[in-house]
Amino acid sequence: MKKLILSVTALAACSVGAYAQGVVYFDSSSAAAGHISINGVLDTTTDVNAELLTSTSAAGTFTPVSMLLLSSSNQSPDGTPGFDPSDIVSAANDIVFNHNGHLTDQSGSFYVLNAAAGATEYFEVAAWTGTANSLPASSPTVAVGVGTPFTVALGSSLSPIATGLNNMPDLNLTTTVVPEPGTLAMAGVGLASMLLFRRKNK
Repeated sequence: MKKLILSVTALAACSVGAYAQGVVYFDSSSAAAGHISINGVLDTTTDVNAELLTSTSAAGTFTPVSMLLLSSSNQSPDGTPGFDPSDIVSAANDIVFNHNGHLTDQSGSFYVLNAAAGATEYFEVAAWTGTANSLPASSPTVAVGVGTPFTVALGSSLSPIATGLNNMPDLNLTTTVVPEPGTLAMAGVGLASMLLFRRKNK
């Protein structure tokens, strides 16, 4: 009888512990800000890759929670704390017009963190265009951006609606501008003229 009571108690404790874990949705559609822009222009149509990272402080090391990749077809986050391959999901249609340029994880999954429900965690979002499987360097054809850290009070897996990215600031993705050949040539002529002028003055 004692063994049975101990087993039931342990099981109940495990269940309560699991339900008390903090969860978050990768969704900024309810945020006052949280818009995605590309080179300063609000974007409501372009699909992007995006990564959600978390830390216990704004100055701490941010670790991945979930990644939305255009090159992935995985739609089954496993609901366990921490980041693993199942937390990489398809990013197809992650930015849709009816959300007015907000980032939305179309899998509708919540992600479990190594923190209790109700705890305040710091998050940041990185996003990029193209098909790279991780954050690339900005280029003339790839727009890249990393947002400033923000806080979220974690929801509970018992909640009917888990917490989204309600405090996410706007995120601007930028491309690298490469000067046209004519511009480079003019700069070269200007530099040469300056050097010549300096020599004459000496």
